[in-house]
Amino acid sequence: MSGDDPIRSIIFERQEAALCAQHALNMLIQDHVFNYESLTMVATQMDLLERSLLGENAIAARPSENMNASGFFSIQVIQKALEAYSLQLVNIEHPSMAEYKANPIIGRAYICNLREHWFVIRRFGNQWFELNSVKTGPRLLTNTYVHEYLHQLSAEGYSTFVVQGELPASEADQFITLCPVVLKPSPKKELGPVEKFVKSVGRRLGGSSDSRDSPEERELAIAMAMSMETNSGSVVNSEESEDAMLKKAIEMSLEKVSEAHTAPDAANGQELATSSEATEMMETPILSEPTPSDTSSSESSTPRDLNEEVRRKREKLMQQAEKKKEETE
Repeated sequence: MSGDDPIRSIIFERQEAALCAQHALNMLIQDHVFNYESLTMVATQMDLLERSLLGENAIAARPSENMNASGFFSIQVIQKALEAYSLQLVNIEHPSMAEYKANPIIGRAYICNLREHWFVIRRFGNQWFELNSVKTGPRLLTNTYVHEYLHQLSAEGYSTFVVQGELPASEADQFITLCPVVLKPSPKKELGPVEKFVKSVGRRLGGSSDSRDSPEERELAIAMAMSMETNSGSVVNSEESEDAMLKKAIEMSLEKVSEAHTAPDAANGQELATSSEATEMMETPILSEPTPSDTSSSESSTPRDLNEEVRRKREKLMQQAEKKKEETE
């Protein structure tokens, strides 16, 4: 027995060289019966048969199509090897396989090929698995996905062969029939600094960690995360440091808001001043001294201070931060 996890009862072989045909056959049969030497012998026998049928001169000039030096074996070799188990392979695109193509769940196993790679899709009990030697282990497939997967493989140029006949009994068949494999939930992806502080600021400002953050809250969170990454390169864990970062983020946020509001005001003020100067040049004689009224007019055209909206936002954010800090304490 292969431990408590039923998926471990499945015989699985990892890729070695280009021996994927060997691995696919063994995973289909669920036994380590095929190797490079045995498949090479089958390929050699098929080469001899072809020569006897076509004549020595017909194929002497071309290399064997049944195998190559890297370890690849053709579909003919695989079919011949499976004859020992009374199994046949039929292309799923053949008219006689229309029922399997429409509903692949009624089959027992499929062998798939693209260029020089072979792998198996096979059922154990009532569950389907992909047995691909380039992967790290068996992959559980849902019934719905089997149909979609075979359709996808066909679109990508794969050839799929229906395995016809009765597969040998295996330990994995018995084990998974009694104890189906249960999908384990994938580990949650760790949140980055920005996401962590979006939630943190949401809680501190009275909002739920799952609720949609306001633009102000998100701006604070991003500022905090950016400040942390710049200054320390790691996530701040202590409450004291987090409070300091929150305060700093508020200041950073307000600076950005202030710049956004004062820039247009400064520009407007400069335009007014320029306009006023131009008017003075037109209306005031060159040799005359500036009058008190001119001086007051010039002073009135200086840039405006921070507008009331920025001040209110500053007070609101500081009050919210202080209030939530007191509540948490």
